[in-house]
Amino acid sequence: MPLSEEEFADKDDNALFRSIKVKDWDKVRDLISKSTQQQENMTRTDNASSIANDAPLLRQLDVHENSALHAAIGYQAPDDIVLALINAYPEATAIHGANEWLPLHVAAMWGSSPSIMTALIQQHPEGLDDRGEGGIKGRTPRHFKDRFPHNKELLERSTAEWRAEAKST
Repeated sequence: MPLSEEEFADKDDNALFRSIKVKDWDKVRDLISKSTQQQENMTRTDNASSIANDAPLLRQLDVHENSALHAAIGYQAPDDIVLALINAYPEATAIHGANEWLPLHVAAMWGSSPSIMTALIQQHPEGLDDRGEGGIKGRTPRHFKDRFPHNKELLERSTAEWRAEAKST
């Protein structure tokens, strides 16, 4: 069961988060494309001051400290959107959001597709062993391996094996 808009909607959400939370996938694709082009243009011109003091859209967090990647996974965005977010901002795979969860925790909990799980793990293999929030609530993504059989093998592979694979690509 995906998250509902009411659970995490906030008046301060940017356009990308609002579009994800209402599942306007065409708008999300458009915003990712525009943001990616903007980042590429900034890199080419090396003019970081062209975007005021705000972080580029893809790098902004919501009030719960979640990235757009967390939200897209939680709201069960189509795979092409999640993969586009990973490709556009790979560092998001290592961001701790609500409950100190990584996007990989969210993907394991909600049963994302094997292609999403693979992309997340390849980008941040250490996430497999991340406990998120401390104490009794602390669970690694591996904790959820039995929830969705299509991801069990991916979550059972060792972190060392994933690291070696990431280095070879």
